[in-house]
Amino acid sequence: MDKKQATLYGEIDEEEQEGEVYIKDYITGKVLKDTPEERRRQEIEKRLVEEWGYPKELIGIEVEIQFGSQKLGRADIVVFNDAKSRDPNRNAYIIVEVKKESRKDGIEQLESYINATTTEFGIWYNGRDIAFIRRLREPNQFQDISRIPRYGESFEDLNRQLTKKDLKPAYNLKVRFDEIYNYLYANEGFLKEKLFGEIIKLIFMKIVDEKSPREEVQFWISESEYEEMLGKGTSTSFKQRIQRLWEDTKNFYPDIDGDLLLKLLSIAEIVRRLQEISFMKTKDDIKGTAFQTFIHENMRGDRGEFFTPQPAIELAVGMLDPQYNESVIDPACGTGRFLIWTMEHVKKKFKLDARGVADYARARIAGIDINPDLVKVAKMYMVLYEDGWSNIFSVNSLLPFDEMEEVAEKIRVSKPATPEPGKFDIVLTNLPFGTKGKIKDQRILVQFDLAHKWMYDKKQRKWIKTTQLLREQTPEILFIERCWQLLKPYGRMAIVLPDGILTNSTLGYVRQWIMDHARILASVSLPQETFVPYGIGTKASVLVVQKLPEDELERLKKYEYPIFMAVAEKIGYDVRGRTIFKRDEEGNIIKDEKGEPIVDTDIPEIIRKFDEFRKKYSLNF
Repeated sequence: MDKKQATLYGEIDEEEQEGEVYIKDYITGKVLKDTPEERRRQEIEKRLVEEWGYPKELIGIEVEIQFGSQKLGRADIVVFNDAKSRDPNRNAYIIVEVKKESRKDGIEQLESYINATTTEFGIWYNGRDIAFIRRLREPNQFQDISRIPRYGESFEDLNRQLTKKDLKPAYNLKVRFDEIYNYLYANEGFLKEKLFGEIIKLIFMKIVDEKSPREEVQFWISESEYEEMLGKGTSTSFKQRIQRLWEDTKNFYPDIDGDLLLKLLSIAEIVRRLQEISFMKTKDDIKGTAFQTFIHENMRGDRGEFFTPQPAIELAVGMLDPQYNESVIDPACGTGRFLIWTMEHVKKKFKLDARGVADYARARIAGIDINPDLVKVAKMYMVLYEDGWSNIFSVNSLLPFDEMEEVAEKIRVSKPATPEPGKFDIVLTNLPFGTKGKIKDQRILVQFDLAHKWMYDKKQRKWIKTTQLLREQTPEILFIERCWQLLKPYGRMAIVLPDGILTNSTLGYVRQWIMDHARILASVSLPQETFVPYGIGTKASVLVVQKLPEDELERLKKYEYPIFMAVAEKIGYDVRGRTIFKRDEEGNIIKDEKGEPIVDTDIPEIIRKFDEFRKKYSLNF
């Protein structure tokens, strides 16, 4: 196949955009021209099979629909009652109509197809919203329903209480989040950040429901309740069940407080879109991709600390190689993805089960962030990846240690998460660069060498710290010293730094302070496009250092000790965030032994080379 005819669903590179792009149909295996409408159809095909359980052999694609001798058109998807006949006039059960994201039409067309066949149910989908309809006995009469019956279910089963065994893994959570957000955006009057906060509450409720010992699901809505909601705007039984679940959620997670602010109908719409799937059963990579994208799209701020690109996270964690018995902290944790990846690393390295990961997280993982909304998100993330949520709390990480400890004690943070000087084996963080403000609080500044004025002595050819305290300093510079303060002797840290700190002549004192207080283990330059898809154009690097006892460091500095240096040229995506896969000389996508496409990135090779460097020079970790 020509290289311009080979791509995966949703992944298109610049070369392929110059020509026609093709995708393989999930049901038939046929190669089809890639269009927005075709992508939507692939989405529903996968849902029908993987989430709703319909066998592929019962699903027809582009099925001709006739009413008598009149040809009405081709239905995008038809699910047949059984394999006896492919005649939609005799054996159709579900018809699906898909449209482009911008299209709102198609319902009437779908209804005409249903009227002309034996179809009982219809699905309309445009990638941003989904509708389920049921054919009534009266001619040309249809009813909006809460969900489509799964394979083997009847319409009456939509009133049957869901149980934990009924819940299925989601293969694509992102599209469900898109549906939820778009519905709420159109029907609620909240600002973006407020809306996101309310969605987080509902996600926590579903997590609590899935983790409860009850077999029956409480995060669900029956068909009769949904019909009542559409007709009257309320349902007593649904409202009471949701309120009880909200109280349980607040009891389980005390810092998730307040009231549910969404309209009850909006809550019903969220519930019906999530009730059939299980967050806990869904694969970690699917959850990670969905939540990372959802959070990025809905919590983008101007402080620069919200998002760390996945390649930088994988690089930092992979190079530091956290062990099961080592404590880890991120003092600017944001949504907690450094901590999540650390948990994944340890889980894989030591072959931990869910209980083992939870025990490790509670004993060794800690996270702090000044933004309480991000802390809630990080907690949710941690719960989805087993546990460790209680070790994350909101406080300004630059405060004096005794003040941070007071905050931690007041909200009953567990001991492993309490920030203390010289406590942690590992620090992993993305410094909050790009912040517009500076720290002026003298109580904070007085703690740091890097908050003093430094003078360059030409004779000694070095920077000298003065006794004069600066009036203000940028948080990113202070965070470097705070991370060092948190480390134990021989502890190590990997921090994402803007290249300005490593290259600007006026910041030479910062580089000297780092060299005077730690052994430089490695510096890896990240490509320009690393942060661009996240709305940040800053060029950055990952700096890896180790805190050594003063006498040992002084002895080491007398020699030109080796430092690992690398430049990452490929990180697996382009400036628009689109995944780039490895290709052979003929332009075909290279796949691994499992048949999965291999992402084109230097990160694994850099980690491998650093591991060789570490062994060659007998670094003690």
